[in-house]
Amino acid sequence: MLHAQPPTHKTYFIDLPLTRLHILEAGEGAPLIMVPATISELHNWLPLAQFMAQWFHVYFFELPGHGQSEPFREQFSSQRVAELVGQLADELGYERFSLMGFSFGGILTMRTFQLLSARVDRVVLIAPCLDHRALPFSSFRVSVLHRFNQLLSYPKVQKSFYQLIHNEYTVSMVVKVLQKIGHLEQTMPLEKKLLNTTPNTISVLNAQINEILTTEFEVTPIKHETPCYFAMSVYDPLLRFDVTLNIVHNHFENVNAVPLLYPFHQPPGAFTYEELNRNFYKTVNTFIGANA
Repeated sequence: MLHAQPPTHKTYFIDLPLTRLHILEAGEGAPLIMVPATISELHNWLPLAQFMAQWFHVYFFELPGHGQSEPFREQFSSQRVAELVGQLADELGYERFSLMGFSFGGILTMRTFQLLSARVDRVVLIAPCLDHRALPFSSFRVSVLHRFNQLLSYPKVQKSFYQLIHNEYTVSMVVKVLQKIGHLEQTMPLEKKLLNTTPNTISVLNAQINEILTTEFEVTPIKHETPCYFAMSVYDPLLRFDVTLNIVHNHFENVNAVPLLYPFHQPPGAFTYEELNRNFYKTVNTFIGANA
């Protein structure tokens, strides 16, 4: 049912075997665990969490090493995040739940689904990064990204990079370089995010970039029957729409796809709760509402 006012929410910490998570919770009903994109903090996702809380009991967490969540004691990996989601669901007391991911959260969602598919009721993918083959980059650009990321894996390079992005005179130069080699949208607030980035986050980003450049999920002989809801702009500048949709169809038998027409991968500014209701409520309610 459409709520004129955003559902109430709360934030808190949960201690799990793998790490301590900073959690956002909103709504009631069947559980939906939203897995984050890169450098995502609770306030970035609050409107979307409250929007989805009209159908679900929503849980969103900051990735280990991002925001106020503590980093993994071992190296960051999507497989470790999948294990973490299982621990979170156990701690919350849920045997079954739904999953939702945006951008890099697509890799995290699929990795979690692979590990916990028997517990997942539905999968929601929004402009998901699922496979390196969906990147619209030339082989030369991919090679440059690989080399840059390999350099960033060295502690001394990470320390120098940290100093560059925490200097107000050099951070803008770093942003321009990243936008050039990574084909990142100029509307992304990279400068502000980098200025607040911790050394732990840089190490996590290094691992995430490596997965973006190398991930390719194995296709099983029999497609999963779990319902999958997919939305992405056909004009997405960071990921190929047709390749991504084909990958989704390779894994899921029951796909509800919604092509969007936005000229960006990530909105220049987060959609407000009111904007989400105005633009997406009917679509989400049609695909998800009846089964939530």
